[in-house]
Amino acid sequence: MVGKDAPLWTGVLTLARNGAKRLPARVTLHRGRVKDIEVAIQSAKDTRMLDIKHRVPFDEAARRISSGSVLALDPMSPTDQKAFDEYIKYFKTKSRAGVARLEGNLALYLLPAGESPEVLKALYELNTHIPRNGSLLGIIGESGAVAAPVAAPVAAPVAAPKEEASKAKPDEAKGKVEPKGGGDEEGGKISSKELMDLFSNPDLIKLLSDGSEGK
Repeated sequence: MVGKDAPLWTGVLTLARNGAKRLPARVTLHRGRVKDIEVAIQSAKDTRMLDIKHRVPFDEAARRISSGSVLALDPMSPTDQKAFDEYIKYFKTKSRAGVARLEGNLALYLLPAGESPEVLKALYELNTHIPRNGSLLGIIGESGAVAAPVAAPVAAPVAAPKEEASKAKPDEAKGKVEPKGGGDEEGGKISSKELMDLFSNPDLIKLLSDGSEGK
């Protein structure tokens, strides 16, 4: 029975940087699809190599981990170690992952094992057999820009109820009602002018005269 962390595929691929510095590598597929390896082999059929012509930040390459295929690349023999170390140093110095375009919408992303551990933590949690030092890691995934994971939306704080624009005046709160007519506080009294107008009213005078005559 094949163990959970057993390699899914092993073989050989030759790398290059802009057509030079050819580097044969022993490749182990630790996670993903054998079909992706077949695409890589088919892409190298004409030139017999996977040519690294582009570079991207390490975290950009790491975004393919969850959906891509993960490879480990090691020297074919001790005599290849020096050339391998030069590749590792190159990517560390640039702080970038190399990119070799494959057929279709895929690409092979190469970066030093153990570089930027915080970014690659998820990778090592997937498979404990993935090398941590002295190797190159390959991720076969979608070419082009891949959006970063979207954080869960944070609920907006609920605003406290606004206070009423105007509050009731103390007198209104106590139920005091302003007398109609907008007079002074002694609303029951009649001014002298109002009294004069009242008694100069012809109807009122006639009414009073009739009342006097009837007595």
